[in-house]
Parts: sequence; structure tokens; C-alpha cells
Amino acid sequence: MPAASPDLSSSAVACWPAHTEAVCPRCGAFFVSGPVPHPSPCALCAAVPPPFDAARSLFAYAGDVRAAIVAAKYAGRPYPVDAVALRLRETLAVRWKDLIPDGAPPTVVPVPAHPRKYFRRGFNLPALIASRLSRHTGLPFDPLALSRARERGPQAGLPGTLRHENVERAFWVPRGRKVPPAILLIDDVYTSGATAEACARALKSAGADSIVVVTVARAVP
Repeated sequence: MPAASPDLSSSAVACWPAHTEAVCPRCGAFFVSGPVPHPSPCALCAAVPPPFDAARSLFAYAGDVRAAIVAAKYAGRPYPVDAVALRLRETLAVRWKDLIPDGAPPTVVPVPAHPRKYFRRGFNLPALIASRLSRHTGLPFDPLALSRARERGPQAGLPGTLRHENVERAFWVPRGRKVPPAILLIDDVYTSGATAEACARALKSAGADSIVVVTVARAVP
């Protein structure tokens, strides 16, 4: 946990370094070989394609980006929700514009927090970001499309295989709720993809056609 919060002013967040090099077109994994015109899927996606259609992360989970998320989630410090949502909106409009087909605006859906974490923290960071992103883009917002329970313990600190087991069947669409056909699924950090995959399976089982995962940051080795 950081001893002090980083500079969270709008001008500081505007200078956070976005990842602009090549990524896996499916899961969004950061490639280390530099930008290429049309990257192929990573080995994992080629072998076992994820249940979502694409995933993208704006920043590497490091430096001030990581410090701001950790300080908000574990120390109750403010998070620059508006400034981060504006960075996401700008990227969706330019670099990621191919992820949202014309004429088919997706519904913004946040990854829900575990109820115990929500009541302990008093907020769900993905929902705060998703709400502000919806406001800035004009896209519809559905914070209740998914419910969450059942995970055996916190995801933080678990290796990849255990992360997938930990959230197996942890998400579901409430009975009788109509799922929009196109969804922009918002989370704060993409680590192993276990949470995004579990959410996507639940949403597609309930009738979603297209799911694009967008996270603020991505954990990198």
C-alpha cells in the first residue's frame, strides 16, 4: 500500500503513459516486440479463445496507475474517476474505435464487487468508472446486469489457475433480467482474465451477442 497518494489531478492523469504498442487482438495482452500492423492472437487465445470478443487495457498496472487503484480500494482514498473515464472515452473514439461497430452502441456494464467488499469499501470502483464513462460517451449504463457471489477468497495474490477456479460460477444474470445484445464490460485491472471470462460466460449464456472488455490497467510481468 502506498504511503501517500500519487498526484491525482486531471493534468497528472492526462500524462499517465498509455500502452500504445501492439496487443493481442483478442485478449489484449501487451506484446513486447513493439507495434505491428496486424498482430495475430497470442498463443493462449489461439489455443483456447476466451468467451469475450475482445479485451483492451489502457495502462500497464504500474507506477501511479497502480498506486491510485491500490490507494482507492485498500486505503479509502479518492480516485480520479472523471479523468480516467475521459482517457477511456478518448481512446475508444480513436485507437479502439473498431471495437464498437457503427449503429450498434453497447451497454456499459461494470464488473460487480463481492458484496462483502462493497459494504467494507462503500463503493465499487469499476461501477464508478463505468457510470462516468457512460455519461461522457452517451452509451447506456446497466449496473445491475450482473450479480456476484461464491468466490472462495480474494483474487489478489492467487496464481492464474486458482484465479479461474476461484470465480467459477461466481457471476450470474438476475432472473428475468433482459441482457443487451452488445456489452462494454468495465473493470479496473485485467490480471489473468479469469474475472472477465467468468462475466462473459454468464452474459453470453443469458443472451448477449457481443462483449468487449475494457479495463483501466493490465498486470504485466
